[in-house]
Amino acid sequence: MYTAPKLVELLAKQHEKRDQEGLFKQGTFRLSWRGKVGSSPYPDLETIVSAGEPCDFWEWNKQDFGQIHERLRELPLNGYIPASAIRGIVRTWARKRPEVREKMFELLGNQTDDKITSGKIEFLDAWTKEPNKLTLDIVNPQEKFQVFHDSNNQGKPLPFYTLGNGDKPLEFTVAIRGISGKASAEDVNEVWGWIEQSLSLYGVGSRTASGYGAMCSSEKISIKPEPEYAVKEFDFKLYSQGCYGANPPTKESKWQGNPELRPSHWRGWLRSWVLRFLLGVMSENDAQKTLGELFGAIEPEQKQGCVRINMNQGKVWGEKSSDSPDFFAWHGNLVVTAPKDILINIILPIIRFAVMTGGVGRGWRRPLHMFEMEIRQKDGGIKHIKASRGCHMIMMHKVKNKDSQQMELKPFGFPLASEEWHKMYDKWLEAAKNHWGNRVNENLLPISAEVFSPKTCAVYIVPSPKSEPVDRQNFNWSIKKSTETRGEGMNLIYQPKYKRKSDVGGDAAGGGNAHCSWVSIKRVNIPNQEQETKCQEIVCLFLGEENNLRSQFLADLSGISSSKYLFGVKAQQ
Repeated sequence: MYTAPKLVELLAKQHEKRDQEGLFKQGTFRLSWRGKVGSSPYPDLETIVSAGEPCDFWEWNKQDFGQIHERLRELPLNGYIPASAIRGIVRTWARKRPEVREKMFELLGNQTDDKITSGKIEFLDAWTKEPNKLTLDIVNPQEKFQVFHDSNNQGKPLPFYTLGNGDKPLEFTVAIRGISGKASAEDVNEVWGWIEQSLSLYGVGSRTASGYGAMCSSEKISIKPEPEYAVKEFDFKLYSQGCYGANPPTKESKWQGNPELRPSHWRGWLRSWVLRFLLGVMSENDAQKTLGELFGAIEPEQKQGCVRINMNQGKVWGEKSSDSPDFFAWHGNLVVTAPKDILINIILPIIRFAVMTGGVGRGWRRPLHMFEMEIRQKDGGIKHIKASRGCHMIMMHKVKNKDSQQMELKPFGFPLASEEWHKMYDKWLEAAKNHWGNRVNENLLPISAEVFSPKTCAVYIVPSPKSEPVDRQNFNWSIKKSTETRGEGMNLIYQPKYKRKSDVGGDAAGGGNAHCSWVSIKRVNIPNQEQETKCQEIVCLFLGEENNLRSQFLADLSGISSSKYLFGVKAQQ
């Protein structure tokens, strides 16, 4: 582990000593989160794993593991970025750009059926400045459980290992050198520019479209998106009961859980919402096919998607509240990349609806509030303790001020006006017809799934709580009474006829045969003038197939004093 970085240092001195000015180039790149290492079940046979450095002997295929909590948190393998991986990323980037494609073949070499041309630039392995072993991570598929309400398909964590543990960025030394007598200093500089662009754009390792392996240069450079692609950046703040990866807290666990917001939380959020929209205008088969074209697919056949999502950590990350019950805060930057037409007309409208009707990660269907749990004591008595539930998400984006022409941050969402919601959906539907006209069918029969369309869901806004439950400036609870942290939507879903009922409120079932709630509630800190409350709740009911209890919930929702219809199905008067 120590000899590899030393090699880069010695080669740099060698070129300087031989007066080969400009033929050696090195720089620092930062892995901002985690880099996924190869594929399960053999990460030691994949890339980004050291093969020759002394870091203990390890053979994955001879290990016998049981549950996730029995797996090693750390493998005795140091990670690095192979030179061949960096070279392959650069070649992929250059192939898509006609202006540098032929020059790439000249400098990096090329092979055809009848000719092999050697390259002029050598790539070196990139190592972290300090040894970093591989750590456990998981992905937890939720689509069948959350979108299709299949209680027999609750997410089962799938384990794999990553370079980096999500706590802090890792710095790598990336280096190349020109072959003496073949390459010039200008050639080396040109290839170095390709490296800066390609590593920053694509990242390294597996699952890069989900935010794994995101890289950035220590030098300030302007990153150019893919040809015909566009980029949208958001600033987000998420206040949550806690999001977790491979290390959640459990009663039985001997290790302490650490909250961790992950890029895959965001990708799962966006992918699920896109599917909810597609199911409103396509058959399930066509919706899944289209989803695969957008986000990629493994089954029934492998397919590369065109939508990429990346999360960058801010200064506040996993901060814990100063009082109890505990909640946590993440501030950061979210970057979504896609073909320009797809991004503007398909993805961004869906994001607007998503940020207005829910959150991200654990507890995303509920606003951040206090919940009283009943704990049975050994003597048979009942003890009530407070716990935090849900999350509160704030999504901002930069817009130009019409007067000053300066860029400023504004909320990304909708006004609380029904005509705006319908106008945006109609615009999205027109774009979907333009892209997938042969698949779009507006006369579909209802299915037992969460479908977002004017015929398959109902969105209302209701008043309360009286003030924001969280004091974000001092990072603690501004309200101490549990019931006062909830609005009228939460009060309704907590009524006995809906709470823990699988047809409406859902049921966590203590980790057993759980049912997902058909209702998502989002708190918005916008005053309700009629009821004189500083906050309101947007309630989104997914109707699914005909169901008496959900119909009753819709009637009760519309009957709340000062409730206001926003989108979808109206309750019958």
